[in-house]
Amino acid sequence: MARFDRSIPPGGEGTITLEVNTKGYGGDFHKTARVVSNDPKTPGFTIGMKGKVWTPVQLDPRYANLTGVLGEKIQKVLRLTAAKEKPLVVKLASVSIPEKVGVELKEIEQGRTWELRVDNKTNQETRYAGLVKLTTNYSERPEIVIRIVGHVRPLVEVMPKALNFGRLSEEQLQQLNEGGEVIRRPITVRLNKGNNLKIDKVELKASLFKVFRRELKPGRKVQLQVQALLGKLKIGPNEDRLKIYTNQKYAEVLEVPVRFEIL
Repeated sequence: MARFDRSIPPGGEGTITLEVNTKGYGGDFHKTARVVSNDPKTPGFTIGMKGKVWTPVQLDPRYANLTGVLGEKIQKVLRLTAAKEKPLVVKLASVSIPEKVGVELKEIEQGRTWELRVDNKTNQETRYAGLVKLTTNYSERPEIVIRIVGHVRPLVEVMPKALNFGRLSEEQLQQLNEGGEVIRRPITVRLNKGNNLKIDKVELKASLFKVFRRELKPGRKVQLQVQALLGKLKIGPNEDRLKIYTNQKYAEVLEVPVRFEIL
């Protein structure tokens, strides 16, 4: 937050006051603000403030980020360190998403250091968020709330998961056909762990689209360009299902719905 004098007379002085909300912070911080004025010689400049926020319990990192690939161990360890001479006692109060994560609190150095281990428990592609609440014997900070963010990604990821070409009128379709226009949409297939991705083949049930393949990162990322065969599209929804066959276990066949509607 900033407060400042909006008008300063020639030869005069003005003040700018910066305020930082330090809730949830601990340790060093550095914040900046951009100042814009009507001075032709100095139309803008940056000011900053830095300092150190004292907290009776230092938490590192400040939240648990559980990002990883399905099937692998996804874990985050957070360390709580006492900043007072008084021995620190920490207790686990609650976990808002116990079905998603396992939590273990352990004292590492008596009265000084504690570790909070957070493990992902899900075995499917998902995103989630939640909170862990701890209590301490320090009156300055009797409760510590830790945010959990989880993102479990599949071994092989397809983006987008559904391909929609949108809508065209019958007249627009005819104009595109007469002009020999080409309409394509990309699909990206990405291996999130390893570098041995191969796409053995692709299949479409109907004959309304065709696919061109381009390797973006060898063994890691492949782009499929899906082209609509405009001359074969009919009035109404034109739907197909693209099957992508890979060499990856548990991701041998990936399916992407494809849709193009003609009004």
